[in-house]
Amino acid sequence: MPDDGRPRDGEGGADRSLETGAKRPLVLVVDDDEDIADSIGDVLRGGGYDVEQVGDGHAALEVAGRAKPALVLLDWRLPNEPAGSALVRKLRDAIGHVPVVVLSADPQSLQEARAAAVSDYLPKPFDVKDLLALVDEHCD
Repeated sequence: MPDDGRPRDGEGGADRSLETGAKRPLVLVVDDDEDIADSIGDVLRGGGYDVEQVGDGHAALEVAGRAKPALVLLDWRLPNEPAGSALVRKLRDAIGHVPVVVLSADPQSLQEARAAAVSDYLPKPFDVKDLLALVDEHCD
């Protein structure tokens, strides 16, 4: 069989799509850049995750309340409120403690994210393998 570049059994991250009867963890991707959100969503779906993508804090709160994600990947610098630490606080008030991993190209956001007690931080741009490893860590 020719190599199409996709991971096979034993390669890459855990492939939850092969687990019989297991519910796939839901990852909520919150990023106002639709291209970035689509790319992240494609990578995570390929890694066996269910994904919901939204572009602002209000939509994130609505989806989180309905779907109860296992993990939130959050662009720290959303253009409208709620964003940043206010959004993290509102998410946790709404659904309890959920791991939140901040994705940001802004070095200042690292200090703000730490103060908001987020679970982890991944600077943009990032490697796909690093993203999947981080998601695997927080969803397992």
